[in-house]
Amino acid sequence: MDQFLQLKNYNLRYRDKGKGNTVLLLHGYLESLETFETFANDLSRLARVITIDLPGHGLSDLKIKSCSVEDMAEAVNDLALHLQLKKINIIGHSMGGYVALAFADKYKEKLESFCLFHSSPNADTEEKKKNRKREIELVIQGKKEQICKTSIPNTFSNKNLDKFAHEIERVTQIACKTPDHGIIAALEAMMNRPDRNHILKALDMPKVSMMGKEDNFIPMKVAGEIARENGLTPFVLQTSGHMGFIEQRQECLREVFRIIYEC
Repeated sequence: MDQFLQLKNYNLRYRDKGKGNTVLLLHGYLESLETFETFANDLSRLARVITIDLPGHGLSDLKIKSCSVEDMAEAVNDLALHLQLKKINIIGHSMGGYVALAFADKYKEKLESFCLFHSSPNADTEEKKKNRKREIELVIQGKKEQICKTSIPNTFSNKNLDKFAHEIERVTQIACKTPDHGIIAALEAMMNRPDRNHILKALDMPKVSMMGKEDNFIPMKVAGEIARENGLTPFVLQTSGHMGFIEQRQECLREVFRIIYEC
């Protein structure tokens, strides 16, 4: 059931389901808590699962013009305080991983485990920043759907496009509903985020990197180097692109259960 937390700059939508160790799932760019729906429902059979629409995405209103990943992390902490969460197993997918890293930077004492899910602690390259600026221009020109209908299929393995056609359509519809100002704020936030490899390396807790062998955004070589350099346990999804919680849901569920019950 949808619930809302009214804050000064945001009206956050979240869902809180299940009992047991607390898992907080943070979605990626052009996503919402609904992107995690099936995965979160399965996970909630053995854990307490909290999903949230990050500010400017889904139904979480963004009342200000800009919103950094640090601002998003503070909003996540406001929710944690509201729900009186003591220890959190945090899982950040793609952009949600950037928010999870910002959260770990400020509130690491609240974390029981940390999982990067198709994400990276690296700052944007100059080339990536140029691409984000181009997307901002497309949104301003009223071409949001063009971005969504190009970007979302690319998040899946090229070999999975037919198999997951229904899911691709569902996730594309979620993306197209993202408010224009939320997309622009997210793109600016990702573009301006700092490198947080040192934060990831310093975390003294179970920490995992879940990576897709066929990810179109983060090559396996890069993902593997990030894991090795920062002491993360690598978990390779052999037939997944950037959406392992859909493309290999059962494998991801087993790994998440292993992480949280190891704690």
